[in-house]
Amino acid sequence: MNQKTALVFGATGLTGSCLLKLLLNDSRYGKVKVFLRKKTDFPSDEKLEIHVVELSSPEKYSHLLQGHDLFCCLGTTIAVAGSKEAFRKVDFELPVKIAEAASRNKISSFSIISSLGANAKTSNFYLQTKGDMEESVQKFSFKRIAILRPSMLLGDRKEVRFVELIGKGLMRTFGFVFIGELKKYKAIHADDVAKAMIAIANNNFPEKIFESDRIRHIAKSD
Repeated sequence: MNQKTALVFGATGLTGSCLLKLLLNDSRYGKVKVFLRKKTDFPSDEKLEIHVVELSSPEKYSHLLQGHDLFCCLGTTIAVAGSKEAFRKVDFELPVKIAEAASRNKISSFSIISSLGANAKTSNFYLQTKGDMEESVQKFSFKRIAILRPSMLLGDRKEVRFVELIGKGLMRTFGFVFIGELKKYKAIHADDVAKAMIAIANNNFPEKIFESDRIRHIAKSD
């Protein structure tokens, strides 16, 4: 069997770290390339190939963007980024630049994490930025593109986000109320999002946009 090469951006984040572990244990992948801003220690693995690059300038490392499935788990918050402008660079400009370079290099599939409620026409800056990103990456040519819109993510995040901690507590306590049409708003574990990303990249799903309840279903079914 011809094994594939996966490319991962955001491997040190909550979902990205889950994704990396799964890919390294997935027999469908013979190599996993990780792209980082700064050197980070990962467990030794013969499949793992680490590239420390200037992420904001894909043209400088586009020769390394060779493979089959690209997974983009980059993302921040306005509070962490420090300003709306800095946030937009991480959550809009950078993913679009990466998608453009990957498309040019004939990467087969492009999977990216967005947000539930993403909408380019909303007045909410965060969700508008995510919506703009979604519209932009879909303009590039890939055999398969997947935009995942998870609800609040559960899991152990390295950075502390106090508002998110409160929200997670409420979600765990009152998660039972999210049924029917509200299912997509129920919190989802980052590991399930990672599982779904890999499943989508390796199967022919008809849609391009996957909301939280659909993501959970795919993760549990794979």
